[in-house]
Amino acid sequence: MQMHNECRVTFGGADFEHRVERFVGKDGTQETKDFGRVVLETRVNLRVQQREATQASLLQAALEVFSEKGFDGASTREIAALAGAHNALIKYHFSSKDALWRAAVAFLFERQARELALPRPDDPVHADFRAYAKAVIRAVVVYSAKHPEHARLMMQESMRDSERLHWATDSFIADISKVSARFIEMCKREGILPNVSTPALVYIFVGAAQTFYTLAPEVRRVWNIDPSDPDVIEAHIEALTQVLVR
Repeated sequence: MQMHNECRVTFGGADFEHRVERFVGKDGTQETKDFGRVVLETRVNLRVQQREATQASLLQAALEVFSEKGFDGASTREIAALAGAHNALIKYHFSSKDALWRAAVAFLFERQARELALPRPDDPVHADFRAYAKAVIRAVVVYSAKHPEHARLMMQESMRDSERLHWATDSFIADISKVSARFIEMCKREGILPNVSTPALVYIFVGAAQTFYTLAPEVRRVWNIDPSDPDVIEAHIEALTQVLVR
Protein backbone atom coordinates (compact mmCIF):
# COMPACT_ATOMS: atom_id res chain seq x y z
CA MET A 1 0.00 0.00 0.00
CA GLN A 2 1.29 3.50 -0.83
CA MET A 3 0.44 6.76 0.94
CA HIS A 4 1.86 10.21 0.34
CA ASN A 5 1.83 13.72 1.80
CA GLU A 6 2.47 16.84 -0.26
CA CYS A 7 3.42 20.43 0.50
CA ARG A 8 4.97 23.28 -1.47
CA VAL A 9 8.39 24.64 -0.47
CA THR A 10 10.23 27.73 -1.74
CA PHE A 11 13.95 27.40 -2.34
CA GLY A 12 16.14 29.91 -4.12
CA GLY A 13 13.13 31.93 -5.21
CA ALA A 14 11.41 28.93 -6.82
CA ASP A 15 8.61 26.70 -5.59
CA PHE A 16 8.72 22.96 -5.84
CA GLU A 17 6.48 20.20 -4.63
CA HIS A 18 7.65 18.39 -1.53
CA ARG A 19 6.24 14.86 -1.54
CA VAL A 20 6.81 12.17 1.06
CA GLU A 21 5.64 8.68 0.15
CA ARG A 22 5.20 5.86 2.62
CA PHE A 23 5.12 2.28 1.45
CA VAL A 24 3.56 -0.39 3.66
CA GLY A 25 4.53 -3.96 2.90
CA LYS A 26 2.42 -7.08 3.36
CA ASP A 27 4.27 -7.79 6.58
CA GLY A 28 3.36 -4.38 7.97
CA THR A 29 6.83 -2.83 7.63
CA GLN A 30 6.99 0.75 6.43
CA GLU A 31 9.45 2.50 4.12
CA THR A 32 9.49 6.28 3.63
CA LYS A 33 10.87 8.08 0.58
CA ASP A 34 11.29 11.86 0.80
CA PHE A 35 11.25 12.99 -2.83
CA GLY A 36 11.36 16.64 -1.79
CA ARG A 37 14.72 16.11 -0.09
CA VAL A 38 16.08 14.57 -3.28
CA VAL A 39 14.96 17.58 -5.33
CA LEU A 40 16.36 20.00 -2.75
CA GLU A 41 19.75 18.26 -2.60
CA THR A 42 19.90 18.18 -6.39
CA ARG A 43 19.25 21.91 -6.60
CA VAL A 44 21.83 22.64 -3.90
CA ASN A 45 24.41 20.55 -5.77
CA LEU A 46 23.64 22.36 -9.02
CA ARG A 47 24.05 25.72 -7.34
CA VAL A 48 27.41 24.66 -5.88
CA GLN A 49 28.56 23.44 -9.30
CA GLN A 50 27.44 26.69 -10.92
CA ARG A 51 29.25 28.75 -8.29
CA GLU A 52 32.46 26.73 -8.71
CA ALA A 53 32.24 27.00 -12.51
CA THR A 54 31.80 30.79 -12.28
CA GLN A 55 34.75 31.10 -9.92
CA ALA A 56 36.95 28.97 -12.20
CA SER A 57 36.02 31.10 -15.23
CA LEU A 58 36.81 34.30 -13.34
CA LEU A 59 40.13 32.91 -12.10
CA GLN A 60 41.24 31.80 -15.55
CA ALA A 61 40.25 35.18 -17.01
CA ALA A 62 42.12 36.90 -14.18
CA LEU A 63 45.26 34.88 -14.95
CA GLU A 64 45.14 35.93 -18.60
CA VAL A 65 44.53 39.62 -17.93
CA PHE A 66 46.95 39.93 -15.00
CA SER A 67 49.65 38.08 -16.99
CA GLU A 68 49.24 40.47 -19.92
CA LYS A 69 48.79 43.79 -18.13
CA GLY A 70 50.07 43.28 -14.60
CA PHE A 71 48.12 44.05 -11.45
CA ASP A 72 48.00 47.81 -11.92
CA GLY A 73 47.04 47.68 -15.61
CA ALA A 74 44.32 45.08 -15.21
CA SER A 75 40.71 46.00 -14.51
CA THR A 76 38.07 43.83 -12.90
CA ARG A 77 35.62 44.92 -15.58
CA GLU A 78 37.89 43.52 -18.29
CA ILE A 79 38.37 40.29 -16.36
CA ALA A 80 34.62 39.84 -15.89
CA ALA A 81 33.99 40.52 -19.58
CA LEU A 82 36.56 37.93 -20.62
CA ALA A 83 34.91 35.40 -18.30
CA GLY A 84 31.48 36.26 -19.70
CA ALA A 85 30.30 37.32 -16.25
CA HIS A 86 28.92 40.46 -14.64
CA ASN A 87 31.51 42.68 -12.95
CA ALA A 88 29.58 42.51 -9.66
CA LEU A 89 30.34 38.78 -9.45
CA ILE A 90 34.01 39.53 -8.81
CA LYS A 91 33.17 41.46 -5.66
CA TYR A 92 30.64 38.78 -4.70
CA HIS A 93 33.12 35.90 -5.04
CA PHE A 94 36.45 37.59 -4.21
CA SER A 95 35.61 40.88 -2.44
CA SER A 96 38.40 42.92 -4.12
CA LYS A 97 40.89 43.07 -6.99
CA ASP A 98 43.74 42.18 -4.64
CA ALA A 99 41.85 39.17 -3.29
CA LEU A 100 41.12 38.09 -6.87
CA TRP A 101 44.83 38.31 -7.75
CA ARG A 102 45.78 36.16 -4.76
CA ALA A 103 43.05 33.64 -5.53
CA ALA A 104 44.23 33.50 -9.16
CA VAL A 105 47.83 32.89 -8.09
CA ALA A 106 46.73 30.15 -5.67
CA PHE A 107 44.65 28.64 -8.49
CA LEU A 108 47.73 28.84 -10.73
CA PHE A 109 50.05 26.97 -8.39
CA GLU A 110 47.41 24.43 -7.38
CA ARG A 111 46.92 23.65 -11.07
CA GLN A 112 50.67 23.34 -11.51
CA ALA A 113 50.81 20.85 -8.64
CA ARG A 114 48.08 18.77 -10.28
CA GLU A 115 49.39 18.85 -13.83
CA LEU A 116 53.14 18.95 -13.35
CA ALA A 117 53.56 15.51 -11.84
CA LEU A 118 57.35 15.17 -11.91
CA PRO A 119 58.69 11.62 -12.20
CA ARG A 120 60.62 10.02 -9.36
CA PRO A 121 64.32 9.28 -9.89
CA ASP A 122 63.89 5.73 -8.53
CA ASP A 123 60.99 4.90 -10.86
CA PRO A 124 62.00 1.69 -12.71
CA VAL A 125 60.54 3.14 -15.93
CA HIS A 126 63.76 5.16 -16.25
CA ALA A 127 66.74 3.19 -17.55
CA ASP A 128 69.18 5.51 -15.75
CA PHE A 129 69.45 8.96 -14.22
CA ARG A 130 69.87 10.63 -17.60
CA ALA A 131 66.55 9.16 -18.72
CA TYR A 132 64.98 10.53 -15.53
CA ALA A 133 66.46 14.00 -16.14
CA LYS A 134 65.09 14.00 -19.69
CA ALA A 135 61.64 13.08 -18.35
CA VAL A 136 61.75 16.02 -15.93
CA ILE A 137 62.76 18.42 -18.70
CA ARG A 138 59.93 17.16 -20.88
CA ALA A 139 57.34 17.57 -18.11
CA VAL A 140 58.41 21.14 -17.33
CA VAL A 141 58.48 22.20 -20.99
CA VAL A 142 55.08 20.65 -21.74
CA TYR A 143 53.52 22.47 -18.76
CA SER A 144 55.18 25.77 -19.77
CA ALA A 145 53.89 25.42 -23.32
CA LYS A 146 50.37 24.66 -22.13
CA HIS A 147 50.22 27.53 -19.61
CA PRO A 148 52.41 30.45 -20.76
CA GLU A 149 50.33 32.78 -18.58
CA HIS A 150 52.01 31.23 -15.52
CA ALA A 151 55.45 32.65 -16.20
CA ARG A 152 54.03 35.86 -17.67
CA LEU A 153 52.02 36.65 -14.54
CA MET A 154 54.92 35.96 -12.18
CA MET A 155 57.31 37.94 -14.38
CA GLN A 156 54.93 40.91 -14.26
CA GLU A 157 54.87 40.84 -10.46
CA SER A 158 58.54 39.92 -9.98
CA MET A 159 59.62 43.20 -11.57
CA ARG A 160 58.15 44.95 -8.53
CA ASP A 161 59.25 44.30 -4.97
CA SER A 162 55.64 44.29 -3.83
CA GLU A 163 53.81 42.77 -0.88
CA ARG A 164 51.97 40.56 -3.36
CA LEU A 165 55.28 39.14 -4.59
CA HIS A 166 56.36 38.51 -0.99
CA TRP A 167 53.11 36.65 -0.36
CA ALA A 168 53.42 34.55 -3.53
CA THR A 169 57.05 33.75 -2.77
CA ASP A 170 56.38 32.74 0.82
CA SER A 171 53.24 30.79 -0.08
CA PHE A 172 54.38 28.96 -3.24
CA ILE A 173 57.54 30.01 -5.07
CA ALA A 174 60.07 29.28 -2.31
CA ASP A 175 58.93 25.66 -1.96
CA ILE A 176 58.87 25.10 -5.73
CA SER A 177 62.34 26.61 -6.02
CA LYS A 178 63.58 24.12 -3.43
CA VAL A 179 62.23 21.26 -5.56
CA SER A 180 64.04 22.68 -8.59
CA ALA A 181 67.22 23.06 -6.55
CA ARG A 182 67.09 19.41 -5.47
CA PHE A 183 66.79 18.33 -9.10
CA ILE A 184 69.75 20.54 -10.07
CA GLU A 185 71.84 19.18 -7.18
CA MET A 186 71.12 15.61 -8.26
CA CYS A 187 72.16 16.47 -11.82
CA LYS A 188 75.40 17.95 -10.49
CA ARG A 189 76.16 14.85 -8.44
CA GLU A 190 75.52 12.65 -11.47
CA GLY A 191 77.87 14.76 -13.56
CA ILE A 192 75.11 15.91 -15.92
CA LEU A 193 75.51 19.56 -14.95
CA PRO A 194 78.70 21.43 -13.99
CA ASN A 195 79.45 22.13 -10.32
CA VAL A 196 78.50 25.80 -10.44
CA SER A 197 75.96 28.02 -8.67
CA THR A 198 72.73 26.12 -8.00
CA PRO A 199 70.52 29.27 -8.03
CA ALA A 200 72.04 30.24 -11.37
CA LEU A 201 71.37 26.79 -12.82
CA VAL A 202 67.79 26.81 -11.49
CA TYR A 203 67.04 30.06 -13.34
CA ILE A 204 68.88 28.86 -16.46
CA PHE A 205 66.76 25.69 -16.50
CA VAL A 206 63.43 27.34 -15.68
CA GLY A 207 64.09 30.28 -17.99
CA ALA A 208 65.05 28.01 -20.88
CA ALA A 209 61.87 25.97 -20.36
CA GLN A 210 59.51 28.95 -20.08
CA THR A 211 60.83 31.90 -22.11
CA PHE A 212 60.11 30.36 -25.50
CA TYR A 213 56.40 30.35 -24.59
CA THR A 214 56.34 33.47 -22.44
CA LEU A 215 57.58 35.45 -25.47
CA ALA A 216 55.42 33.56 -27.97
CA PRO A 217 54.36 36.70 -29.95
CA GLU A 218 58.03 37.62 -30.44
CA VAL A 219 58.93 34.05 -31.43
CA ARG A 220 56.18 34.04 -34.06
CA ARG A 221 57.29 37.41 -35.44
CA VAL A 222 61.02 36.67 -35.55
CA TRP A 223 61.10 32.99 -36.49
CA ASN A 224 57.72 32.53 -38.18
CA ILE A 225 56.95 29.49 -36.02
CA ASP A 226 54.16 28.83 -33.54
CA PRO A 227 55.38 27.83 -30.05
CA SER A 228 52.07 26.05 -29.44
CA ASP A 229 52.66 23.71 -32.41
CA PRO A 230 53.32 20.17 -31.06
CA ASP A 231 56.25 19.69 -33.47
CA VAL A 232 57.80 22.97 -32.32
CA ILE A 233 57.37 21.93 -28.68
CA GLU A 234 59.08 18.60 -29.39
CA ALA A 235 61.96 20.42 -31.09
CA HIS A 236 62.30 22.67 -28.04
CA ILE A 237 62.35 19.67 -25.69
CA GLU A 238 65.04 18.01 -27.80
CA ALA A 239 67.16 21.16 -27.93
CA LEU A 240 66.92 21.77 -24.18
CA THR A 241 67.68 18.13 -23.42
CA GLN A 242 70.76 18.19 -25.65
CA VAL A 243 72.04 21.33 -23.90
CA LEU A 244 71.35 20.29 -20.28
CA VAL A 245 71.90 16.53 -20.27
CA ARG A 246 75.56 16.08 -21.18
